[in-house]
Amino acid sequence: MATPLKQLQMRTAVRKDASRIAEIHMAAFGRNAMLHAQFPTLAIRKGLQQCIEDKAVADINDPKTTVLVVTNSDGPENTDDAVVAFAKWSHPVLPGEDYDEAPWIWPEGTDLETLGAWIAKASEVESRSAVGNIPCYHLSFIGTDTDFGHRGAGRLLVQWGIQQSNASGVPLYLESTVEAAPFYEKIGFTAGETISLPIRADGGAETQIYEEIVFTYCPT
Repeated sequence: MATPLKQLQMRTAVRKDASRIAEIHMAAFGRNAMLHAQFPTLAIRKGLQQCIEDKAVADINDPKTTVLVVTNSDGPENTDDAVVAFAKWSHPVLPGEDYDEAPWIWPEGTDLETLGAWIAKASEVESRSAVGNIPCYHLSFIGTDTDFGHRGAGRLLVQWGIQQSNASGVPLYLESTVEAAPFYEKIGFTAGETISLPIRADGGAETQIYEEIVFTYCPT
């Protein structure tokens, strides 16, 4: 049965939201094949949730990052349990700007080879994308509580980026799962190159090809 919504509201995340962000992230991507390849056991994925929480705190405190949450609430005073979706928007970094993002601290047992190969592939494809080396807003992560999917929370979070892009003249960039691609096409993003990598989920012997699609948005 669908969970009833009161009123969807979006706000900037605060430190107390970090644990809920990590919880939603793991629920939303818990079956993702790439996540299972990079973090191949249940114990490692449990450690990953804590790493996501720690990184969320760092991102919330980072002036070059905007972490947003959507709440199912009637008013501005929200509890942790009211958070139903989140997104992380990395701001454009200008040439010569002195900035280093807080690093991820991965849990012990992470498949660093697969993780590194995916990061390298993604960076290579980004360099060939429509934005190339142009500073842009980057949608690094977005996730919705599985009980609240297809209710408009994701659209609110992405619309924030579109508004920033149109106001500043700065493009947007993101990497989408194949399943989410129609959503971005519907709201005005342009599909680009596909990123692909052979992976072995859960440390098994069977190889599969994992794919994500690059999307860009040019300001109007």
